[in-house]
Amino acid sequence: MNQTARISSNVRVLEPDRYNESENVAKKRRSFKLSRSKMPLLVVMLLLIYLAVIFSSQFSSIASIKREVTGISQEITEMKQRNEFLRNEIRNIRSDAQIEKAAREQLGLVKAGETRVIVQPVAE
Repeated sequence: MNQTARISSNVRVLEPDRYNESENVAKKRRSFKLSRSKMPLLVVMLLLIYLAVIFSSQFSSIASIKREVTGISQEITEMKQRNEFLRNEIRNIRSDAQIEKAAREQLGLVKAGETRVIVQPVAE
């Protein structure tokens, strides 16, 4: 009977240790599980990260579009200046003095009462 008591007393001594170990393991397992109160926080954090990524890509798109608009505005300014230059050229070409000059030089025409003189190169 003495031995049984020892065994049972040893078992009794060991049993609380086993319970403590199992409680510690259960506590450790609980620490890795997400509780229901942390789930909304996790969802909000993921949503915020998603929104940050979306907004940053949109802001970069807007910046590139603004650069493109600036470049096109500069092209428009240059084209307006070129158009103004060409309009001035057209006005000059349509003037009587330019028409007369072109008629004399390119077509060989003369005014009424004038004589046309052609200079021949000297043959050597």
